[in-house]
Amino acid sequence: MPPTYEELNLRIKELETLTQRTKEAFQITRTARRNYKRFLRFLPYPILVRDPVGLVTYLNPAFTETFGWTLNEFKGKKGDEYVPKSLSDELQNRIKHLPIKKNTLQFYTKRLTKEGKVLDVLLRVGIERGKSSNPGGMIIVIRDVTMEKRSNRNRETMTRISQMLPQYPDLRKLLFFINTEIKNLLETESANAILLDESQKEFYFLSAAHDDPATRERIENTRFSVDELLSGQVVKTGKPVIVNNPSKGQNHYETRDKKIGYTVRNVLLVPLRTKDRIIGILAADNKKTGDFDETDLETLNTIAATVALSIENARVSRELRKAYEEVTSLNSAKDKMISHLSHELKTPVAILLSSFKILSKKMSELPEETWKPTMDRIRRNLDRIVGIEDEVFDIVEKKDVFHRQLFSLILMQCKDEFESLIAEETGEKGVIEKVGQKIDEIFNMPDIVFEDIFLSQFVEKRIEAIKPDVAHRNIHLVSRLKASSPIRIPAEPLRKTVDGLIRNAFENTPDGGKIEVLVNQKGKGMQFIVKDHGIGLTEEAQKRIFEGYFSTRDIMNYSSKRPYDFNAGGKGADLLRMKIFSERFNFKISLTSTRCKRIPENDNICPGSINACKEISGSECNGMTIVTCFFPFP
Repeated sequence: MPPTYEELNLRIKELETLTQRTKEAFQITRTARRNYKRFLRFLPYPILVRDPVGLVTYLNPAFTETFGWTLNEFKGKKGDEYVPKSLSDELQNRIKHLPIKKNTLQFYTKRLTKEGKVLDVLLRVGIERGKSSNPGGMIIVIRDVTMEKRSNRNRETMTRISQMLPQYPDLRKLLFFINTEIKNLLETESANAILLDESQKEFYFLSAAHDDPATRERIENTRFSVDELLSGQVVKTGKPVIVNNPSKGQNHYETRDKKIGYTVRNVLLVPLRTKDRIIGILAADNKKTGDFDETDLETLNTIAATVALSIENARVSRELRKAYEEVTSLNSAKDKMISHLSHELKTPVAILLSSFKILSKKMSELPEETWKPTMDRIRRNLDRIVGIEDEVFDIVEKKDVFHRQLFSLILMQCKDEFESLIAEETGEKGVIEKVGQKIDEIFNMPDIVFEDIFLSQFVEKRIEAIKPDVAHRNIHLVSRLKASSPIRIPAEPLRKTVDGLIRNAFENTPDGGKIEVLVNQKGKGMQFIVKDHGIGLTEEAQKRIFEGYFSTRDIMNYSSKRPYDFNAGGKGADLLRMKIFSERFNFKISLTSTRCKRIPENDNICPGSINACKEISGSECNGMTIVTCFFPFP
């Protein structure tokens, strides 16, 4: 039965409604598609869409802007030109191992631009799956993280360099570390810190980093004149240089390539600046991932600013170390020479003293006034030479003496011949034994024996021993010696220290002055103090007084008198010897002094008498020197 009019009219209305809905849905779909394309077109990240068979159906303008290829070049094609060949199967392999229920994956990888530049990227892949759950079409969203990763690498490298620089005081190791970091950071074949030899106007490679060890060795053994390399231009202008396509026949590279043995395709050079000059160049060449750019330049400039001062410090440190080694070697040679001369003095001085005794005996028949003053002068100066030798002997620590063994050996080997000869000439017997004893006396070194010594008793005995030597001086000597526990030290060095300090006090105190000698306990040790109210020392003299062979008086006013005389003019090594004793036998010695205001300079001359000084108008006589020795208890 055919439909009625009402039924047809109702169906028409339903169709009109359905048609209207379809139109509205189509309009919505078209609007959505238009908005979707607009969204993809204005999205800042590169997007690429593939159909189920892997052909490109869409890519947005951001993709073209980043990688260079357009939709017309890729549409309907595989579009794999932007994928490095080494990574061509990476995406498919990851999709194969993706769980069935998972439709997205994300990973870091690399992609190429149309110009061949390698970019670090983050890929986010959305996968459409069919009814069988097999992968179909996909949409790939790409984020270029090249600058981000480079910044992170730069930051990590700079942090590592800053932390490691103090651990490389050796310049060669420091440069190798820096060069290796630059080579890895910029991904280059070679990186070098090229140092400038200003005296020779040459560049040299103290240490290099290169993929090939043989090439690295050639680099380190090569020098170039400043005008022979492009680095010379950087030194002259102070401006960095990037060369990505060196022209053929460019002399800078022809000369370098021939000497070093590899071809420079591109190079980046920045100056190494210190505060006032350029000390060299940081160079990186043959970048493996394209050309050098401004980011590479900024990176290398940052590194150069960080390491230039460290390189200069390491170079100065190396020169100082070299100089120290030379000084140490010379000092050792000096010590050996002084030690040798010290022992060489023994023989002639011993002969002179023996001759002096013989001569004195033969002249005893003559009136003393005709020869005694001269002989006393000779004797005094011989004693002075013996004192010098004795001081040098104590100062030089390593005393390898072979003279005694040699002379004793000769004496024993020729004993009979010597005895016959001496008996024939003099008629004396037993001379050989006396000669042996004399050799022992001159050349034998007594063993250092530590003893328990009561310092107050020891100093009291030394004061008594020197009283005859100071009887001719008008000096008020005050001693305050407090007994306490014993100290442990060899007696002979202590005697030389005590006698030397008291003698120095007498020789720097004019007649009418006062000297105080004190011994007391302080904390866990004993103090020995010698305080003279004499002329005192200038500030400059106080700084150098322990150096040895340093005179506190002007050389024109220097004279050699009897010991304990005012301004006697010592041999100059007493305080140096005491300083060495203090280091060798574990005690401390210090000095403070105030220079007399009447004679403020070293070349000023004191009248030598407090009374004579008072007759001269001027400031009060207020000179004073205090020397303190502290001996810790054992």
